[in-house]
Amino acid sequence: MVSRWALWHPLPDPAAVAAFLDQVGVRMRESLQDFGEAIRAALGNSPNTIEPGRLHRFPTNGRRGDTSGWCKLFPDARGGVFGCHRQGMNETWTAADPQRMSLAERAALARHIEAATRERAAVQRDAWVIQARRIGELWGQCVPLTEGDPAALYLTRRGFPELQALPTCVRLHRSLTYWHEGRELGCLPAMVAPLTAPDDRTVALHRTYLTPEGRKADVPTVKKLTAASGPLAGASVRLYSPRRGTIGVCEGIETALAASMGSGVPTVAAYCANGVASYFWPAGVQSLVIFADADKAGREAADKLRVRALSAGLRVNLMIPTEAGTDWCDVWAQRSAVEIEGDAA
Repeated sequence: MVSRWALWHPLPDPAAVAAFLDQVGVRMRESLQDFGEAIRAALGNSPNTIEPGRLHRFPTNGRRGDTSGWCKLFPDARGGVFGCHRQGMNETWTAADPQRMSLAERAALARHIEAATRERAAVQRDAWVIQARRIGELWGQCVPLTEGDPAALYLTRRGFPELQALPTCVRLHRSLTYWHEGRELGCLPAMVAPLTAPDDRTVALHRTYLTPEGRKADVPTVKKLTAASGPLAGASVRLYSPRRGTIGVCEGIETALAASMGSGVPTVAAYCANGVASYFWPAGVQSLVIFADADKAGREAADKLRVRALSAGLRVNLMIPTEAGTDWCDVWAQRSAVEIEGDAA
């Protein structure tokens, strides 16, 4: 007996249902592929598997333990969001051309983006709170440098023998665990310095792993940052404070020490080329000296900072060593004094 419902609502054709589901599957696979490609193009990496509706964390610096990258493909797979906490990057992706979306589709996309943004922010806040506690505990284990300790010996070998002239924010951890790709490789002495955000919060610790004799340790990566407890954009290792409205900035700690001692300009370390590009000078600074590394990344980062500082009304001196591939620590090692001349603006 055929039911009355079936007379008015005939059962769908199984072949049509299968074709529809197959079409949906194809669109889903295409969205997953396109979303992953967009993430890789922007960040250099993406999760191996992306599950629609789930927030994923993944590395963007090539290290397995890093979770700075994040992404979420929306449940309908028609859009998603992704970014990197380290780089301060946030991007939106859509499978369809935004110009051809209906008002309803745009409203749905906006709701998805808002919900994903709230979820990502909540997860990140919780992670930052945990990491801030870890950073505080680790910094509390560090001690001031003393004559003959591994960090003092290391800096002496790099050309900085006068201990009393070194910034007090550079300290020693006598036995710091070294982790590599999730494996503990032992405990080593380490030179440690805080990375400070523009709002004066310590957002990470810079660690240089050493031997007891004050040489670089034989480990895969000698210099590392801890996981961050806040945005790194604009942060620096504040080795020195501005003097008479002037501050210098460069990439590494030793490079900043060399630039400062060679030129007399108080200099901070932005820890990498991207850090130089995003560096934010303290209030009251009127003159900025950029001690750039003589390589492509160093020049490009210095140019970005220079343009931004000039737009803000600062006087800018851009200093680059004449020999390609060197930095101001190399210049200092050769005892060639840094002079504030050159590309002034």
